[in-house]
Amino acid sequence: MTPFNIFRRRKKETEEIAEKKVEEKTLLEELCKGDNQLLRAMSRTLLLNLEMTKKAGEVDARIESAQEFEKKQDFLKARIEYQVAGELALYEGNTAQVQKFFKKAAEVDPTYPNKDAFEFLAKKENAEKAVAIAKEYYARTAEPTY
Repeated sequence: MTPFNIFRRRKKETEEIAEKKVEEKTLLEELCKGDNQLLRAMSRTLLLNLEMTKKAGEVDARIESAQEFEKKQDFLKARIEYQVAGELALYEGNTAQVQKFFKKAAEVDPTYPNKDAFEFLAKKENAEKAVAIAKEYYARTAEPTY
């Protein structure tokens, strides 16, 4: 037996580990059940640090700020504020607001590369799916309060 067999064995082991990693799905992928468009939209709109986002302002404050930026023609900042308002509405489970705010975010900054995710969530049926997935996602990932 040559000492080179050791390298072959290690190569097989690393290939097996790589295959296992490919098969594992994230929670969001699991919840979206193969709907790639929904997965793309949700991956761009779910809040990862909810407490930090909420401290920066609630939905109403975000909308006021977005409207002010719109008047000043600062469309980038307006889009960001509408997006965050939509993300907060998604967390709260308000389908109508999700549709309204993401539609506005898509309209106010038409050059934004991920605008299609906003347009996707502006449709009622997609917003309803997104709210259901967001509720499940946040329920599974929320840290328990003691």
